[in-house]
Amino acid sequence: GEYRLNIPGETDIGGWRVESSIIENKPTDEEDDRWKACMDFDAVGKVLTVRGRRRGDRFQPLGMGATKKLQDFMVDAKIPRHWRDRVPIVRTPRHIVWVAGWRIDQRVMVTPSTRRILCLEFKSIHGCT
Repeated sequence: GEYRLNIPGETDIGGWRVESSIIENKPTDEEDDRWKACMDFDAVGKVLTVRGRRRGDRFQPLGMGATKKLQDFMVDAKIPRHWRDRVPIVRTPRHIVWVAGWRIDQRVMVTPSTRRILCLEFKSIHGCT
């Protein structure tokens, strides 16, 4: 399925809780947490959904000048084959903005001109039925 995220707020999706917040200033601590991503809110917008990958998906991985097939990205990133269908894909109505746990899209990266930052964090919900 495809699930709409509460922005700002929390959204429970299967075994995940997605927390989202909008901040006005740059994050002060740059944690190295693969399940947390910050993006330019004005480039992303308020309508975000999470779903699994689909045939033909493309995105522009951070640092690349062009789009790439999601399948090719996953192979190059050495994401194990049995995980690929379980990786959460965060997207706007226009395009993928984050392959959760791996890479954001170049078009939504935080830049010096960014005014508002959207921070998303995926947290595993263990023991929930």
